[in-house]
Amino acid sequence: MLGAVAMALSLAHALELPGKLRLSKEQYVEVQPIYYPGFTISGIAEPAGLLALLVLLFYLPAGGPSFWLTAGALVVLAAMHAVYGVLTHPASDF
Repeated sequence: MLGAVAMALSLAHALELPGKLRLSKEQYVEVQPIYYPGFTISGIAEPAGLLALLVLLFYLPAGGPSFWLTAGALVVLAAMHAVYGVLTHPASDF
């Protein structure tokens, strides 16, 4: 569930981009705060998902298919979080 919520937030950012590109800087700054409550509350899913996957990885037997699938999910979720931090968040802070 944590991974699904994190993915939903990423998809929401991608889907709202065309609408945001049509806004002037003043309009963008005006509407940006409407996103904060939902994304802030739901945004806990990304670090919580990373932590949950790390804990799960610790309890799985090393080397098995479930271990590697969980490790892959951890890497992908971490990469998604990194992309947000490097690309999306700085664009929202101008």
